[in-house]
Amino acid sequence: MAELFNFLTLLVLFQLFFISFFLFFSKKGRKLSNYLLAFFFLSLAFGLLDYYLLITEFYEEKSQYALILNSLVVFHAPLLLLYTQSLTTPKFSLRYIHLLHALPFVIIIILLVVFYYSQSPEKQQWVLEDVKAGKNLSTILISVFGFIYELAYLVAIKITIKHYRRTIVEQFSNIDKINLNWLNFLVNFFIISVLASTFGNVLRHSQIIRMDQGAIALGLIGLLFFINSVLLKGLHQNEIFLGASRIAVTSTVESEENESLLQKLREHLSKNKPFLEPELTLNLLAEQMQISPRQLSTLINMELGKSFFDLINSYRIEEAKRILRESQDTKLTVLEVMYEVGFSSKSSFNTAFKKYTGITPTAFKAGTT
Repeated sequence: MAELFNFLTLLVLFQLFFISFFLFFSKKGRKLSNYLLAFFFLSLAFGLLDYYLLITEFYEEKSQYALILNSLVVFHAPLLLLYTQSLTTPKFSLRYIHLLHALPFVIIIILLVVFYYSQSPEKQQWVLEDVKAGKNLSTILISVFGFIYELAYLVAIKITIKHYRRTIVEQFSNIDKINLNWLNFLVNFFIISVLASTFGNVLRHSQIIRMDQGAIALGLIGLLFFINSVLLKGLHQNEIFLGASRIAVTSTVESEENESLLQKLREHLSKNKPFLEPELTLNLLAEQMQISPRQLSTLINMELGKSFFDLINSYRIEEAKRILRESQDTKLTVLEVMYEVGFSSKSSFNTAFKKYTGITPTAFKAGTT
């Protein structure tokens, strides 16, 4: 079991350092976002490396180097929040106020200097043994603080993503590449990890169950799966690098203009069919209508009671229904119709079609033949 643990740990460490290297030198997306994500993975790597050196008794003769790498783990939740903000906030940049995220690290370093690094080698070894066994009160308190600390950041990230998603449906007609599903997956994974880690620590501190290397190996396998899924997305897709600019929406449309603008909007959508463009945005549609994006967004929200995303998709579905009903081509596929009306994702097309018709496009097509 020890050999399997060592192999899995080294493999995960290699993956973490590799994905960090990949992000540091990637030419896709925003450099700042990539750097923040790279440092996030590095913080995980340093924490795991410190634990590996502790378990393999590297610190038995070099106790003065222990725990410093593990303290860097405190950065991974703030780094993930900053990364999320860099994708969801226009013109995001690091400011001095962001240094507040480093305050817990400073406190940890001070505590380590006072209660560990200033102690004799014998005392340091005693502390390390307690850390491995999870018996002393300070270790328990650190686990409780770590749980609250990480959960608070993860909740803040979830709120940021939720707000961002509400924003993009007001501006974009195709959100598959910018909806940050992969990031939501990452956050959900870490919420589960934090809960599992807390549960494991409770068992370890209470001495009810001894958390041996076999249990930790299962966690490493899960982490390995997660790292590779993120890496594959980064290599083959753009979701890992993309965000979207936001537009502040305020009410400026005068009531007497509403009817004429609505009529103009409906005529433009019906006659020119701009919704057939997969990358149609609120800005582009507003430019075509020669009005401001703020006016158009307010018109769609307040007068039609819809988001820009829902409005465009409703026209796309109507066009898809028309094509499926009227087409004489027996070889016409649902996939061809999907691309023709402006969708770029089969799952999004099926979801939207069922939302507006109650059935799938395949079932609708079968009913017209």
